[in-house]
Amino acid sequence: FYCNNLMNKFVLFLFLICFCKFSFSNNLFETSYYDVEFFSNNIENDKINEINEIKKRSLINILKKTLTNKNYTKIQDLITVDLSNSLIKNIIINEEKIINNKYISRIKVNFDKKKIIEFYRQKKLPYIEFLPNKFLLIIYEEDEISHNLFTKDNSFYSYYKKNLNANSLFRLPNLDINDRFILRDEDLKKINLEKIKTFLRKYNLVNASIILANKNNKNITYNFILYSDGEIINKKLDFNSLRLNRFFVFLENETVDSWKNLNQIQNNTLNVINCKIDYFNMPELKEIRNKLNNITIIQNLKIKSLSYKNIEYEIYFYGNLKILSKLFNLNKLNTKDIDNACIIKLR
Repeated sequence: FYCNNLMNKFVLFLFLICFCKFSFSNNLFETSYYDVEFFSNNIENDKINEINEIKKRSLINILKKTLTNKNYTKIQDLITVDLSNSLIKNIIINEEKIINNKYISRIKVNFDKKKIIEFYRQKKLPYIEFLPNKFLLIIYEEDEISHNLFTKDNSFYSYYKKNLNANSLFRLPNLDINDRFILRDEDLKKINLEKIKTFLRKYNLVNASIILANKNNKNITYNFILYSDGEIINKKLDFNSLRLNRFFVFLENETVDSWKNLNQIQNNTLNVINCKIDYFNMPELKEIRNKLNNITIIQNLKIKSLSYKNIEYEIYFYGNLKILSKLFNLNKLNTKDIDNACIIKLR
């Protein structure tokens, strides 16, 4: 996490909140603690103001993580304290101290995930439930003289390797002879999906951020390809700068937003699938049911047939089968042949 100290001066008090950048993870509806410290002649009133500010900031953080940039813009003007209040689960205040006119605490606002998703459905907004932990970073760099793909001479890889940190979105290839054998520059230019898929399999990943960077004198153009489990987005980036620090910030945002566009859950229509649940005893069935109820894209479960240690459900859900299968996996449920004879078991 990276923290930026936000300092605001008021007539009666001064407060400091540490606002942390979210990491790329599956806990997109999780919020962070805020460190609050201020001086005031009216502590209770100013405490309420600070809590309201934290409510709004925390909700904005969730909305930005789970919506595309375009869809977040659509509802930006709707984000108010009243909206936050309608979606809140609870507020946690820890380490609270009042010393004379000084107030100190750590405050966390938790939101009800199901209420947020219901809000999305009312607004017909697609959203995401998770993000990949890593994207494989594939960059082909060329100019009038050199052509660098998986080499140490690639200036993009050299820069990123020096500035790599634990929370980096991207994973770098090994840049070895095997990389250069599996995937060549012509495979990227022709967008050979089979070769890209094979290359990703080497690193046990299904997502890649691919850049074709063409340098011409002091100008540079970027062709961007986002590959996600067999689907792609291909476009020119509206970015013309050789400053690599700015480029990678831009690329991270573009990668995440493009991935959201390919993997967002539609909220317009319900789909249905029949799945059988095999279980050994009632506690196991209860656990499976709890995990299914935890998958928020599932709108309803209807029993279709019932027999000893076997139940068949009609599962009504938003999104598509690929996303449903991923959410089964995230909730530690094994699914067999989800496209045909769907069977669900505990992992």
